[in-house]
Amino acid sequence: MFTPDATDTLLGRNNQRGQQVDFGELNGKPVTRDQWLSARQISGMIYGRYGNEYMERKIVDTLVEMEMLDEYSINPTTSDALDRLIEQIEMEALRSGVAGDQIRNVYKSMSKQDESRMLRFHKHLIGIEQLRQLAGMADGFISKKEAEIQFREENEKYEAEAVILSHTNYLPSVEIDDNSLKAYYTNSLSKYRISESRQLSYVTFQPTNFLAQAEAKYLELSDSDKVALLSNCWPSDNSITNQVDASVSDLAKHVISVQTNEFNGMKADEAATQIRKKLFTTPVGLKAGLAVVEAYSAGVDFQQSLQTTYAAKPALDTLEKVALLQNVEVKTTPPLNRDIPFVPGLQNRVSPSDVFTLSETNALIVGASALSSAANADPFFIASLKKIMPARDRSFAEAKSLVSEDYKKAESIKLLKEAGDKMRQSINDEKSLSAVANENKFKVIKLGPFDSAGGSIEGLDQPGLSEDIRTQVLGLEIGATSELITSSTDNDVTDHEVVFVVKLNGKISVSKEEYEKDFPAYLKQARARSASAGYNSWLQGKRNELYKFSFNAYSEGEGEVIVDDKAPELANKYFESLKVVPVVAKAKPGYKFKEWSGRVREGKMNATNSVLVIENSSVTATFVPVGQ
Repeated sequence: MFTPDATDTLLGRNNQRGQQVDFGELNGKPVTRDQWLSARQISGMIYGRYGNEYMERKIVDTLVEMEMLDEYSINPTTSDALDRLIEQIEMEALRSGVAGDQIRNVYKSMSKQDESRMLRFHKHLIGIEQLRQLAGMADGFISKKEAEIQFREENEKYEAEAVILSHTNYLPSVEIDDNSLKAYYTNSLSKYRISESRQLSYVTFQPTNFLAQAEAKYLELSDSDKVALLSNCWPSDNSITNQVDASVSDLAKHVISVQTNEFNGMKADEAATQIRKKLFTTPVGLKAGLAVVEAYSAGVDFQQSLQTTYAAKPALDTLEKVALLQNVEVKTTPPLNRDIPFVPGLQNRVSPSDVFTLSETNALIVGASALSSAANADPFFIASLKKIMPARDRSFAEAKSLVSEDYKKAESIKLLKEAGDKMRQSINDEKSLSAVANENKFKVIKLGPFDSAGGSIEGLDQPGLSEDIRTQVLGLEIGATSELITSSTDNDVTDHEVVFVVKLNGKISVSKEEYEKDFPAYLKQARARSASAGYNSWLQGKRNELYKFSFNAYSEGEGEVIVDDKAPELANKYFESLKVVPVVAKAKPGYKFKEWSGRVREGKMNATNSVLVIENSSVTATFVPVGQ
């Protein structure tokens, strides 16, 4: 069953005001709802890890692939799909390190619907492999010679030398006195301001703290509910359902004897603790684990008590007082600034912006609004503003050590710039790098060999300069010297902290041994990339040729919409991608156009408008009586 919103989400966007969803036209025929759902399911399994928006865009490609498979009579057998599924299971077992039998049992426990879905997915993938071959993409478009040129260019190594000056070289030359520091402090006062910070106090209700209460509930369950829970906890144990009358301790003994791989080498009491936790925190269907329910209930009770107390007399210590009365543990966050990435102890549950919207009269954050059935759901929690530490300026005495450090750095950068200007002039006078280094008593460092791909450079003890130096070297001819380059390795400082000059001494070609060892795999990967790009280009051409998006124009009230200069009864329903479709709202006598809903391009209030077709969509023109 789909709600209207769910239908909108699953089957297409911009479904205006309950109008029928259309799925476009493929090879001259309207796409059916079943076709769209089938393509969406396959697209989700292939592209879902890239995010919902990307996956939705790929549905049309999947539809076109399904059409081409049908056109070329490519119909992989169930046996082929099953073989591929088994191969995937074995590869997953090898990749994850999980025993193959465990993964196979997971697949064996799949419902018929899930099994059918998986086989349909693998049939599609096998079909696509055959479709690539028919389209001439199997071996890729890149020749061996082209791949060899790329391989040699990418693996060519460089040797260079450089003179690198850092502001740290000039720190010993900076003289400091209090007057200079005070002047720097006065001019940079905002830099030493302590921003407002806040603390939260919070309580959490962990399901593992309610295992005893959960055990009492478990013993009261009906046999059918126990069977469902036990089967969900240990699906690979065919005899687990015979344990419905066993005590929890006897059940643990049974599980330990059957799940020998999982509990091998573990002490009996430690294994029993894990089994007990799993039994009472595992959900069944939409029902949360028994301990989760108990923890949630305790949290709700505490929440009601806290909110009643807080409403009577708001105070920043209300949560701690209520927790003390109820013997509930309270935790406190460290002081929090506005720029923190997360709230320690409450990450992913409270955002820093939430903390700074609180006040003494609005101090509470409740961490759960509904009971989750997820086994790994965050526990119910309640947080409260505990303390506000206002922003203030540091005094000179407080900030002196920081001011001194910043002042020395600023002055050393000035000296660095002076040295850099002198070196620049020498380079402009066409002096060699070694001559420039000798006359200024600079050190020349040898760099490399290194490649163009990235990473560290041998001989360079400042990793933050690697990419700047590599960029300069790649633009030089052998024997040439770069201009003076300024750079910074400190993201918090706008001034440049380093200057350097680099000279390319030579290039080292790929050795015969390296070529023979690495090129075959490189050629295979290059052809695979080329084949993929070629197939995608071919598929895009087929998409443009075969698929058109649906576009519908509707009216509310007395009026009609002229689409692409055609009356409603003559207007096209399907358009190629990126088509700009003119739409005109035309009111009947006694009525006037009010507004558009949908993605029109010239504003909601313009009766003469247009739509850019980039998806299955619609617009609606609203007409109202004159005088309204």
